[in-house]
Amino acid sequence: MTRTSMHRLPLLLALVALGCQGKQETQGKEQAPAAASTTQPQEKKRARPVPEYPAAEAFTQKPLAVGQWIRVAVETKGAPPSQVFVRIVDKEGEAFLYEIESNTPSGTTISQFLVENAASKGFDKSAIRKMRTKQDTGPVQEQTAKEAIVKAAEGVEEFATILNPPDFTKAERKEAKVTAGLFQGCFVYEAEHDQGGVKMKETVFRHPVVPITGFVRSEGTRGSGAAVTKELLEMHETGARSAL
Repeated sequence: MTRTSMHRLPLLLALVALGCQGKQETQGKEQAPAAASTTQPQEKKRARPVPEYPAAEAFTQKPLAVGQWIRVAVETKGAPPSQVFVRIVDKEGEAFLYEIESNTPSGTTISQFLVENAASKGFDKSAIRKMRTKQDTGPVQEQTAKEAIVKAAEGVEEFATILNPPDFTKAERKEAKVTAGLFQGCFVYEAEHDQGGVKMKETVFRHPVVPITGFVRSEGTRGSGAAVTKELLEMHETGARSAL
């Protein structure tokens, strides 16, 4: 190496170091916007459309079928809310096996009723031929004797608004919007029944698109005036499974 080359070497090394430093600074400046661009505004979740069911000219109940089920919310003023499942879990000829599951803060009660001629007449507690019940984690109890069934079936009155065949002799037509959807042209009528010695008065909304009972909503009072509201949460044509 010549003496001139040796004098130039420190200068060349200094220029190389300066160039590398400048390149790093430039790369840092280019990467900064890229990091900032990774933050994107979250898209708003779209609300699911509410199902709508048109009015029917007449109330023609859907044929009963094993697998149908509905879920109903029950709210009583001054008491915690509860819910009721009504299912069709089996059949024997023209007799269908209804299952009612009542979930309340105090516990769960499950009742099964084999109802004769339910395919043509709907639920009729006088047509119950077999009955099984279960309270919380207790054993399943079965009644086949007529006297025992009549006594046990008194508890069905609690669900009379949901289960009993409708009375459309003086029905009006109104729409009802509940959790399960918007039901146009519901058949609306007044109903009264006795529940363990306590009188119930209710305005009932029914629509033929709802399986098992047509029940959509009810508004009424119990006893001295406690407000009671029931509304359809969901309905299904298939998929019912017994809880017993």
